[in-house]
Amino acid sequence: MEPKKMNTSFLYIAVLTILLSLGLALFLRSNAFAIQHVSVQGLSIISESEILKLTDGIQGQNLLLFDRKALQYKISLHPLIKDVQFQRNLPQTLVVQVTERTPVALVVVPKGIIEVDSEGTFLRRLESWPKNDYPVISGIELPDTVGPGQNLENSLLKAGLNLLKQAPPELVAQIGELHVNAIEQITLFLTSGVEVRLGQANEWKDKLMALYQLLSDDGYTSIQQGVRYIDFTAAKPVIGR
Repeated sequence: MEPKKMNTSFLYIAVLTILLSLGLALFLRSNAFAIQHVSVQGLSIISESEILKLTDGIQGQNLLLFDRKALQYKISLHPLIKDVQFQRNLPQTLVVQVTERTPVALVVVPKGIIEVDSEGTFLRRLESWPKNDYPVISGIELPDTVGPGQNLENSLLKAGLNLLKQAPPELVAQIGELHVNAIEQITLFLTSGVEVRLGQANEWKDKLMALYQLLSDDGYTSIQQGVRYIDFTAAKPVIGR
């Protein structure tokens, strides 16, 4: 009789397991986990209302079972969004964690001013000068067909951005304009009015650090008002007055 008892016990356990699994599945799919609130974090440039519009339709969906990839793709279409992740605050709040693309330079075009990030992505077209100033990269022509969110495949723009990536932040703050010519030779125009001729290169760190140290030197600051240009194309800088 013992095998029969064991079979009956196994059947009870199996049925109980199935019922518990079914009950848990039904509970997880119930309205107890329906999304009622959406919270957005990580914003500094984009308004919260813009992101909430992109999450339209998510309320009421199950917090545990909603299509994360579809919503992530939808939000990532915003030109100022670099990355988006989600967190679940049980039982009914979805947290959207946003990483924004941040401007590092401006390009003046016939119809306004374009903000670009370090990767050359077209962020926004502005009709007036932005509150936060960035170096202007000049010498670039862009087609009228470009729009927000596009990566601007322009070799001259990439050359300018490559230099800015390697410059000390304190030096970047002093750059008013960065001009790139047709053969990717670069000239800086500092906010002080001084022209800095840098020439052509891919690796700029040493030269830019030397430039920053020169600009910070007491001997230079004492004659700065009379300086018209600094020629850094040779091994040693030449100061023109």
